[in-house]
Amino acid sequence: MSQTKTRRFMAVLLAMVMMMVACSLSLFAFAVGEEEDPTLPESVENLNIHSYVHFGDSMSTGYMLGATQDEINAFNVQTTEDGGFAFPTGNPHTTTHDRFNPYQYGSYPSLIAEAFGLSEDQWYSFAREGLTTNDIHRIMDPSYYSQMDDQGKRNSDKAFETLFGTPQNGAEELAFLNAKAAEMLPKVDLVTFGMGPNDIIISPLFDVLFKLQDATAGNTLYSQIAHTAINTATSLVQNYDIVAAYQTLFDAADVIGSLPEILAAVGLSLARGYMAVQQNWEAAVNLVRSVNDHAIIVCIGGYNATRDLQFADIDLYRVGRNMGIFTTIMNLYWANSCSLRDQYYFVDIRNVDLPTWPTMVAWPGLLTGGGFMGYFMYCSHPSEKGHAQIADAVLDTLFQEDGTNTLPVTSLL
Repeated sequence: MSQTKTRRFMAVLLAMVMMMVACSLSLFAFAVGEEEDPTLPESVENLNIHSYVHFGDSMSTGYMLGATQDEINAFNVQTTEDGGFAFPTGNPHTTTHDRFNPYQYGSYPSLIAEAFGLSEDQWYSFAREGLTTNDIHRIMDPSYYSQMDDQGKRNSDKAFETLFGTPQNGAEELAFLNAKAAEMLPKVDLVTFGMGPNDIIISPLFDVLFKLQDATAGNTLYSQIAHTAINTATSLVQNYDIVAAYQTLFDAADVIGSLPEILAAVGLSLARGYMAVQQNWEAAVNLVRSVNDHAIIVCIGGYNATRDLQFADIDLYRVGRNMGIFTTIMNLYWANSCSLRDQYYFVDIRNVDLPTWPTMVAWPGLLTGGGFMGYFMYCSHPSEKGHAQIADAVLDTLFQEDGTNTLPVTSLL
């Protein structure tokens, strides 16, 4: 297929995604106009928080918090022989160095626990880097795995394997988390959730990689083509040449006759991720309530992690700004239209403080040296100040001091 036809495929795909977004926003606009009468636990006014758990992803583990300049510069993602990804290990500022106690002091869950004077045996963070809402649902309810479709199972298994190094480590970690959740949820006083971005970021990546692997199964030449393309695309992404990275993958898919399937996988992954956030959020709330009728539940909203990323001195186009549409959709759902909206607090963190992205003067040298990924990981996660802001926002919400539990549509567009 020619590059012109490939671009037409991409244009159609993007149009479909934008139509889905537009329809979703119109539905949310309707929901925002409805009256809301929260019936949160009466104990909120007299907070008796003696136990606390948090569920989330790298945004709440303290990932890259306090990373040194050398660690940021040395950060690199390698492709593995099977076409997967290997992240740096041994970095003291990631959470994977201690599988069973994986939080960084200074992360917002640790600050919330500190504010209530909780000791380490009174609270626990289930947050792990890279987890999707499917994975968190699976931690809370082991039986959920049997309800997942084949693609969901494959993605989730790969997530735990990738995060903890081997399938065995992943299985051991998941078993530990299942037991810990079953132990703590029935008696916990406070549950906070910060999840959702990886359903749009991680799942589509796994879906495309699996599609390429499936398409080349049993054909040595095609496998070599796909593996080379994945390696090349990874290098291009690290240098933030996104267009060339996608073109490389699409060209390889075209050569092996799988381009339509690959393009369809991207569109379906975005739709699946969007629906998974809703389904798994409602399941999470119901799971807490099924074993615990007194716990205070807090939903911590999302933010656009790349909102300030740009490579040129223009304000008309900022590289990371377009990702905000997905954050908007998720926040509007959590804050307004969820059918279980009377069961939890919503905390708005759209303006959380992030580390400063490199300047336009610095970017050319960093990109040439393959330094994009280190800065992407560092600058897209909350800063020390950002974690403190989130913790303060949660406490303000619990004590009903500032803010509101709803978000008008106009404030998000």
